[in-house]
Amino acid sequence: MVASKFQLRPLIAFIHDFLAIIIAWWLAYLFRFNFEIPSHFQASLVENLLWIVPLQASFFYLFRLYRGIWRYASIPDLKRIFWAVTLSAVVVPFVLFMLKLPGVVPRAVIVLAPLLLMLIMGGSRVLYRSWKEQRLYSFKNSERNTVIILGTGSMAVNLVKELAHSPDWQVVGLMGTVLKSRDQDYMVFGF
Repeated sequence: MVASKFQLRPLIAFIHDFLAIIIAWWLAYLFRFNFEIPSHFQASLVENLLWIVPLQASFFYLFRLYRGIWRYASIPDLKRIFWAVTLSAVVVPFVLFMLKLPGVVPRAVIVLAPLLLMLIMGGSRVLYRSWKEQRLYSFKNSERNTVIILGTGSMAVNLVKELAHSPDWQVVGLMGTVLKSRDQDYMVFGF
């Protein structure tokens, strides 16, 4: 059950970003045409999204945007989003120019879509982290006794899980605990 939960999170994040690409491009067209997209540009938008979405999604995968947990979204995560969106934004007009695709994409859309995409992807992660932290440090939790766990390994993780359900104790941090992921080690100091 736990393993499937952790495998589901990257999939949900990928689907979110996949939809964010579509929404960003659609909003860019709406803003460019004052919320009245001409029919031939609507057709062009749909045709271009068929190759733009997989192209940009592949950049997101290459920049490893799905290895972290949104609860711990940080500046390095936002930097990866920035670079993934920026490089994919450079490639999209290059592909349009080199392949001379039939659909016309307005220049304003080429500039607006990446900006909106960064806002959607980065903003949603920051909002999620803010919401989780606000829930964690709300007034209700201020009545609980705070505790910092000193320790390593699975015993510390199990203790954190147990104390998370306790009405008397609130874990505010771990000290000296190195968590290992497939790609890197990182320190955890707060929840």
